Amino acid sequence: MPAFTKTQSEKLYGAALLVHTRRQNSFVNMMTGSAPKHVTKDKNKGKGQSEKGAPIIRITDLESVAGDTVEMNLFHNLNGLPTMGDKKLEGRGETLSQTAFELSIDQGRKNVDSGGKMEQKRTRHQLVGVAKSLLGHYYNNLQDEKAMYHLAGARGSFIDEGIIMPLEDHKEFAEIMVNSIMPPTYQRHLFGGDASSFETIDAADIMTLEKVDDLALTLEEQANPIKNIEFEADQMANESPFYILFVTPRQWDDLWASAGERKIQELMARAIRRGQGFSHPVFKGDVIMWRNILVRKYKKPVRFYAGDTVTVSNNDLAATTKEVTAAVDIDRAILLGGQALAYAHGNSGTGGHFSLSTKPTDHGNGRETVIIWMDGCKKVRFEEKSGRMNDFGNMVLDTAVTLH
Repeated sequence: MPAFTKTQSEKLYGAALLVHTRRQNSFVNMMTGSAPKHVTKDKNKGKGQSEKGAPIIRITDLESVAGDTVEMNLFHNLNGLPTMGDKKLEGRGETLSQTAFELSIDQGRKNVDSGGKMEQKRTRHQLVGVAKSLLGHYYNNLQDEKAMYHLAGARGSFIDEGIIMPLEDHKEFAEIMVNSIMPPTYQRHLFGGDASSFETIDAADIMTLEKVDDLALTLEEQANPIKNIEFEADQMANESPFYILFVTPRQWDDLWASAGERKIQELMARAIRRGQGFSHPVFKGDVIMWRNILVRKYKKPVRFYAGDTVTVSNNDLAATTKEVTAAVDIDRAILLGGQALAYAHGNSGTGGHFSLSTKPTDHGNGRETVIIWMDGCKKVRFEEKSGRMNDFGNMVLDTAVTLH
């Protein structure tokens, strides 16, 4: 069996695989918005990014520019005094201040052994089609898990056979994540019931509709709240701004029980009305709407078991951290606004994010198909004008859960 070289066919299948993964209704794809657009260049770093109001920003500049890092910049709002009447204006100009956020990308690969000659009674292109399906689903699952752990600010201890990412103490965990997980900053970390810190959460501090009320009030009163979500196709974005709260299945059950079935039906109707005229998958399925917060489930919970050591942020400007211990079993809900996570893509070697190759193995008896990608994601975090470091587009809510 002759060795295959990188052909135009493989490049086309690599591009097709990229399209296939982006069409799947994954968490990252659902939260990203429309296709990338070009924005203003900063120094030598051109930035191609997806729509700016989506929870996840996809940045593609590194697909055409050499490098392994990408930078985002934030200009702080103006808040100085105006100049009134005939007072002299000169010398009263407010200085533009900005802060930067940087993330890294790295190469990832996954291979599929297609078996020996007796299993290869099909053409090469059929094998690539099988690989596109299997590897495409694999990549999206991995991408979603990494994004969720970055947004949660923790890996947690929950694991089952459907989860790809290992626990945080695994020797390969850090390199697979590419960028370090950052625990939620102090002002972006809320707790169930009357708990005032992670370590004081007890069994009564469960997810309730009242806690969603508290979350909405926090968004309204914070001096620097997270931005609301603004998908470009959403005609109601200005009149009815909204956020999305992702809860675990057990948190959803607690929320349902606290509100009652009749109230939940009313909240489901609110979600349907808000999604009318805006055909977006985020409004599909079991979702409820309360005080401009859309609540929906995510299926791979970020969970801490009683006795787990968890990293949290201190109440200081630099967001220094400390370790505390979970007193009970705790699930983490994740609230998303705009620009919560950045996902950067680089050149995998064929001019795009993905590439795919097939080569013979076992002295020509077998064949192996490999997908190669170049990317990295990281929770967006900026230093505010006051000097406080804060997560920019998301918050977390930890509540007790009962495990059977």
